[in-house]
Amino acid sequence: MSNAVLLALVAIVPLVVLTLTSFVKISVVLSLVRNAFGAPDAPSGLVVTGLSLILTFFVMTPVAVDMAKAAAVPAAPAPAPAPGSPEAAWRMLVPAEYQPQLDAAERGIAPLKAFLIKHSAEKDRATFRELGAKLGHDVTGDELWVIAPAFVTSELREAFTIAILIFIPFLVIDLVVGLSLASLGLVSTSPQTIALPLKLLLFVAVDGWRLLLDSLLRGYV
Repeated sequence: MSNAVLLALVAIVPLVVLTLTSFVKISVVLSLVRNAFGAPDAPSGLVVTGLSLILTFFVMTPVAVDMAKAAAVPAAPAPAPAPGSPEAAWRMLVPAEYQPQLDAAERGIAPLKAFLIKHSAEKDRATFRELGAKLGHDVTGDELWVIAPAFVTSELREAFTIAILIFIPFLVIDLVVGLSLASLGLVSTSPQTIALPLKLLLFVAVDGWRLLLDSLLRGYV
């Protein structure tokens, strides 16, 4: 039973890793930019996912190095988690022979928690801290299960904010093209047929990909 639980935990690690990194915001922004063009298949979903992963590796490599260093350095035993807390429940699920690895993982996760705190809004952390307290948990605010949803919420808010700023000029192009075609009586002509080249021209003219990726990465400096 314990080994089955351990295998289940290992299976969800990739999903957790992608959620608790910059992949969330980067992938959402790139997907919404693709939709703003009005060409859902350019670039393809595979390209968007691949670029998101590459940029995520670029951002998270220093954090991963710090995590590896922290996990490799033995430290004084951490105080036992409070009975009934999620941390205590997780420890009960891990077989005794894997407890040393669990201790190393807890040391290594400290840099990740620092990253999540740095890039999550205080109001989001306060929200989930209050919700945790209302659910009957002893919450200090630095637990991973409190910081993680706050980080994802902050990342999604920033992603949609960036997407709105990108959508506005493209929306203006759509409106101008639509009104122009209507005034010329070309109601049978699809506005998207004319607007798409203009959007691409504008994006290329301002070096949009470089500016977009630069703004995304600078958000993690």
